[in-house]
Amino acid sequence: MDVFLLRHAETETNRDGALAKGSRDALTQHGHNQAQSIIGSLLELEIECILCSPYPRALQTIQPFAEVAKIEVEVQPCLAEGQLLLTETPTREEPRYFHHMSGYDYPHENESPGAFMERVVQAKKLIDTQSHSRLLLVTHGHMLRELLNNMLALPHKTRFPHDNCGLSHVSLGDVNMVSYINRPIFS
Repeated sequence: MDVFLLRHAETETNRDGALAKGSRDALTQHGHNQAQSIIGSLLELEIECILCSPYPRALQTIQPFAEVAKIEVEVQPCLAEGQLLLTETPTREEPRYFHHMSGYDYPHENESPGAFMERVVQAKKLIDTQSHSRLLLVTHGHMLRELLNNMLALPHKTRFPHDNCGLSHVSLGDVNMVSYINRPIFS
């Protein structure tokens, strides 16, 4: 299975050099332009399925591509952003979700590191259960880093870089292989 991991387009917080927290961060005009400019590169990947964070910045990033490719976006709350984890492995605990006025389930704003790590495990299980051979996940920087660490079963945590609209490609099978990490895909 080929898994492509895409970080959302530029937000106001990203532009200002700060870490985003929660779900309220909006795309900048540049972010909306990025969402348009990645369509051609994503079409070349022959994506079969899109799994996306419920946060608007991720949905707004992938919606233009999904419309052109005529692929339904499957919103998955486990793909929402979590907190930056600097420790090796916190004690895992069950994540809690609430039904947001957007119509999607969101993780609680004050989520513990252990609940975030359990969502990473849920995201990996979600990937493993897909019947599609070319899968696109649209999510956030911290989730991408932790998911890559989980998929590659690295002995020590690696802080993979992920720029806005940076794309990573991992082939999952008997041996998991990384083709690239954080590749810019603007047309």
